[in-house]
Amino acid sequence: MVKCDKCSKLINKKSPGIQCNKCLKWLHSACASISTEQLNVLYTTDCVDWKCRFCAGNSQSKRISCIMPDTEDDNKIVTEISHNTVTQQILSDIRREVREIIRNELQNTLQFYSDKIDEYEQKITDYEIANKRIVNQCTDLQNKCKNLDLKNEVLEQRINHLEQSKLANVIEICGVEEKENENTKAIVNTICNKLQLNPENVMSAYRKKKSKTIASAKNTQSVITVSLREGCSDQWFDASKNMYIRGTDIGMAENNKIYIREPLTPITSYLLWKTKQELKIKDLCKFVWCKKGTIMVRREEKEKMYIVRSEKDIARLSAQFKTD
Repeated sequence: MVKCDKCSKLINKKSPGIQCNKCLKWLHSACASISTEQLNVLYTTDCVDWKCRFCAGNSQSKRISCIMPDTEDDNKIVTEISHNTVTQQILSDIRREVREIIRNELQNTLQFYSDKIDEYEQKITDYEIANKRIVNQCTDLQNKCKNLDLKNEVLEQRINHLEQSKLANVIEICGVEEKENENTKAIVNTICNKLQLNPENVMSAYRKKKSKTIASAKNTQSVITVSLREGCSDQWFDASKNMYIRGTDIGMAENNKIYIREPLTPITSYLLWKTKQELKIKDLCKFVWCKKGTIMVRREEKEKMYIVRSEKDIARLSAQFKTD
């Protein structure tokens, strides 16, 4: 048995080879880069002089010595090559089909998500339009509510003004000691004579029950409400300013001051109390008074006079006086 000079492996029918005519060394056909068909041609051809790549020069031509592969083995090789070719073709077809399936699946998936994205974008656009419409509606409702609040405030002021106008001919006498079975009309006539006023202008007089409102919570005694003839209330207010009346002046045991004031509606009374609490007590202004149902405020004597019609006016004046 001979061995390949290059790989040192045996040369036989399964691994055929060829001998160099010059150095007489054996080489596998694969090691010599000779195909099986070329080896067959060299073997069947007479006077072929084959030299390995390491040998040079001319030599006498003679028949080369070869060890040829077995025909069956050669058929097996061809069959194996054929089977390998078929297998490779099948694998290639499978890979191509798999790639095609994957590509189709990816395209379908991408198309699905693309459609979903378009659907979501459309929904977002619809939601934005609906949200904008709702925001506009809310803005309209807020504006309507503001207008309604303003109208309601104006209506409340008008109603309060009408109620206050009904009290234009009514006065309240405070500080009169309450007695059991008292004659309020006689008490009022006595005060009227003390103020040098005409008792005939007194239409009626009654004791007003103590109020639980904040405006009258400080009153220790209930007041006497007096109804006068039209246009006579100012005479009482002017006369009370020029003359002080004490309890002893009308036959009372206590010598407390008796004073006459203008009757106020519950809303005006509360607003006057609120104005005093927020402005006068907090030393933001010195003068807070009410005349004919109108609440007026003045920071200092001879300064600008402000009119208070609502709690918003109180808040506005409070902020203004704090910054001034």
